[in-house]
Amino acid sequence: MQNQPLEEEDGPLPLSSLRLFVPPLRLVSAALWQVVQRRDIMDYGLVEEFVTTVLEVVPDLMSYRERVQLIMGLRAQLVLELCRTDQLADSETIQPHLNRMRTCIITLSKNETPDPVVEASKSNFLKLIQSLLEDPVKREHFFQNVFLEEFGPKYDSTLQSLVWEFMSRLEKLLPTPTLHQIAAWSLPDHSVLEECVQSVCHPEPLKTLLQYHKPYRHLDNNGKR
Repeated sequence: MQNQPLEEEDGPLPLSSLRLFVPPLRLVSAALWQVVQRRDIMDYGLVEEFVTTVLEVVPDLMSYRERVQLIMGLRAQLVLELCRTDQLADSETIQPHLNRMRTCIITLSKNETPDPVVEASKSNFLKLIQSLLEDPVKREHFFQNVFLEEFGPKYDSTLQSLVWEFMSRLEKLLPTPTLHQIAAWSLPDHSVLEECVQSVCHPEPLKTLLQYHKPYRHLDNNGKR
């Protein structure tokens, strides 16, 4: 019998227990996906940094245009959110994000054929931000009359789709290994054993996980499923 799903009615597991059950990369991916789902735009920089790190190592995970659209889209939403906030709409706050965007695109463009659509999109966005920073009246007009049409629900939906596609491909690239595979990869060293045991030396997270999962429901009296 396959493992039963977690009992969702028991409420969410604490992070300390999740770390014992979910592979770290999948846990990070899920947390970042929730950031995008909830539109926590001020945290989009964290999502972009994760995406960029992965794509620098595995560029074939997405096409060149998808890579740039995803990274630009995440950083652009953050920059626009900063521009909307009066106390943050200044060059000193926003310029580092624009520099980051340029650097990421240059890095991901290595060995790629120049894409006129990508170049035009990058250039137009940088010009837009520059004009918004220089002219408060134009900035107010943009956010009142233009922003929702160009960067509203349709833009959010496209960005979410790109993030989900990225996360799905990453999950397929690094599937969860079996117990036998992990044992074969681990070095038979006492220090490795000590380090592994340290991760579960506090019993409460493990107890919470086992109580949440309720595996005993599916065991017979001999401990078999």
